Amino acid sequence: MRQKWGKKVRRIKEARNEMEENQEAKTVRRIFTPDQKFEILKDIERCKTIKEGLMKHQLGQSLYHKWKRQLEVGVRASLRNSRPLKSTDLRRLEAENRKLKEVVLNQALVLSELKKEMNLD
Repeated sequence: MRQKWGKKVRRIKEARNEMEENQEAKTVRRIFTPDQKFEILKDIERCKTIKEGLMKHQLGQSLYHKWKRQLEVGVRASLRNSRPLKSTDLRRLEAENRKLKEVVLNQALVLSELKKEMNLD
């Protein structure tokens, strides 16, 4: 009887060690480019089941659905890891706005210096 008990304990310890190793492997955070995300989504949909594709790429179901929703909403742009890119018109307008603010600030400084010279303050 003792041998059976010892074997059970050994199997339980081995199973626990395997679970700990699997958990350590899952904690690694990976960062994907938008193209990689798109390719992974296409590959998962080519598999027989979604679950099989997720296991192949070691992804969670929630992440898959998040990427899929982002793809439906904003094509590839929403799959980026960062903020969306600004359009050229917006960047041009922001640059013009900065220049105009500098002009206004310079004029305000000139006016304040003139007022000081004329003792109007």
